[in-house]
Amino acid sequence: MPLITSNGIDISYNSVGKGPAIVFIHGGYGGASSTVMSREESWVDELKDSYNVVTYDRRSSGQSSYPDSEHSLDIFVEDLKGLVTVLGLSKIFLIGSSAGGPISIKYSVKYPGSVAGLILANTSVRVWAHQGRVAAAEELAKRIAILKQKGPEEAFDILNSDDLDARPFHLKGHKPNPKPPAFDENRSVVLKQLQSSLSREDKIKYFAGELRNQSAYLDIDLTEYMKNIKIPSLIIHGDLDTQVPYDLGKELSELVEGSKFVTVPGAGHGIMQWPKAAVAIRKFCDKIAERM
Repeated sequence: MPLITSNGIDISYNSVGKGPAIVFIHGGYGGASSTVMSREESWVDELKDSYNVVTYDRRSSGQSSYPDSEHSLDIFVEDLKGLVTVLGLSKIFLIGSSAGGPISIKYSVKYPGSVAGLILANTSVRVWAHQGRVAAAEELAKRIAILKQKGPEEAFDILNSDDLDARPFHLKGHKPNPKPPAFDENRSVVLKQLQSSLSREDKIKYFAGELRNQSAYLDIDLTEYMKNIKIPSLIIHGDLDTQVPYDLGKELSELVEGSKFVTVPGAGHGIMQWPKAAVAIRKFCDKIAERM
């Protein structure tokens, strides 16, 4: 994937297809899992015949830079702005998936003239600040504090010790997230093997990058921003999502005036891997593109 310089860092991106631009902000929080293996983005094939689909690695994710500095939503927004500017894109369709959602919301509020349509996929205005993640948020706050106090290497050793009582970062009382139709079990096995083979130096770098990514979301609630979104918007959510619960997707749709809400029955998190999501996105973009 080629690199561009944006907001003081290198950003890895990919651009395929021709037509109006669709820019995709991926979910997750970067780190080793995003770097040793590329993301599954087969949905791009469903759109590239009519659109220029641009995907990229956020900072401290994939092949982009891992800066040793604080991360924030505002910084993520300016990273994206730099990418859009360098590539000469205008009137983009912006997809924010999961942790990419809050970035796309803030970008759309700050640069509304450059966004033709906003697609919010399995995301929320408050991905951590809700009742289902109270224990996980407390654990995350503790880990971020250790990183800031001790530095990456010592924090890595402390937080990866066998005797640490670390609560998992998942929602309590929920069934496992449903697997998408084309889920590859072998991919998970290979991913773990690749991560375990990393050097200690890389493990520390990726560990710190993931924590810095997570820290940008810990106390974020963008409810007040939503009244400023006046562009056509599509919200897509799976009704069996166990990472960003379905109720938060419904809440999001109610906060965006005039938005279209699409439920994908039986789908879990990672909604972009369900074919119905790409179908809904194409219908939404096609309708707007006809008027562009």
